[in-house]
Amino acid sequence: MKESQLLELLDGGIEAAYKASQEVLNIYNSEEASFESKKDGSPVTLADLASHEILNKDLSILDKRIPVLSEEGNNKALVNQSPFWLIDPLDGTKEFINRNGEFTVNIALIEEGSPIMGIVFAPALDQNFYGAIDIGAFKLEQSERIEISPIRQSNKECYVTLSKSHKSQEDEIFIGKCKEIFEAVHEIPTGSSLKLCRVAEGKANIYSRLGPTFQWDIAAGQAVVESAGGVVKSLSGTPLTYKFDPELRNPKFYCSGDDTYPWEDFFISS
Repeated sequence: MKESQLLELLDGGIEAAYKASQEVLNIYNSEEASFESKKDGSPVTLADLASHEILNKDLSILDKRIPVLSEEGNNKALVNQSPFWLIDPLDGTKEFINRNGEFTVNIALIEEGSPIMGIVFAPALDQNFYGAIDIGAFKLEQSERIEISPIRQSNKECYVTLSKSHKSQEDEIFIGKCKEIFEAVHEIPTGSSLKLCRVAEGKANIYSRLGPTFQWDIAAGQAVVESAGGVVKSLSGTPLTYKFDPELRNPKFYCSGDDTYPWEDFFISS
């Protein structure tokens, strides 16, 4: 995709994310923040559905040739579709329900199986991230735009971001292995796709997800991380592949700000 087209879609995506985020925030601050359970048992709120409607409509207008795959849509798989939008209208629904503010609106643009652009808005925190490959990654906070970049891995200490709502036994084992290697390990429990953004902005070294996720959970965050200079890979070090398929799940993966550190060896030995 030409850079001029990518920038145009990025601008339009940011506008759509802002519009959806404001609607999510309005519901969050109202008495309408109740939830129901989907067939798989996961929660869904009015904010999920309202955000989906806005994003699906506004992104479709930007370029009618680019379809939208949404967590809250009724999409069917499309073979070899490229490019396409991949969205999670409200990531961190449990954080939304628990009212800790760490929920996000997520938009990714996928081309040839990889996220080339990502937008992550956290309206309750007034922290918004976006990035595009070969263009860079940025954070918008209190109307100030800052270019972000990850930090290199120290041999002495490690900042680990992990799920605030889904900490597992495997996460505990991972933290234990880190403590065997590093003199100091700092845990940063974080909700939603903000975990990836913490790596992208240099506040964490590593985020590993050793449990199940869908591709819309991380695509936007991955694009922000990789636009900033970090990496997202499977535990064996292979790239993640995205498809226009609502049933596709991610393998276990890690996100690091420093591609020179041998995290694959770490996971193989775990």
